[in-house]
Amino acid sequence: MPIVTIETLSDSPLSTDDAMPTPEQLQTLADALGELFGSQPSGTWVRARQQQRAYYAENMIEFGPDMRPVIVEVIKSEVEAGKRLAIEAATVCALVAKTLGRRTEHVHVIYQPSARGRVAFGGQLVR
Repeated sequence: MPIVTIETLSDSPLSTDDAMPTPEQLQTLADALGELFGSQPSGTWVRARQQQRAYYAENMIEFGPDMRPVIVEVIKSEVEAGKRLAIEAATVCALVAKTLGRRTEHVHVIYQPSARGRVAFGGQLVR
């Protein structure tokens, strides 16, 4: 049931730059992440959204045009802790960076708390 959200930055709301992943890139990520997570077909969802650069900042740096951060949010039924999660997060980062042509140091992965008992599909809570 992993749900992965890829958030990229653009220069304007109607930007035609490469800020948004293409459908092909999203499918590539869905397939690769599904394999990483051990999902059945249709078990891993990947969605994208765009944030205007004007509404993003990092402390104590000047935000240059070569900085193209990507925020990756992962929701899973169970989030493992420790070394396994660290390896998985590094792999998610590498897959996103490679697929979107970004530098790994600009891809940030955020795991939400375990979704079991908190997320419902078709009105049915994930158990």
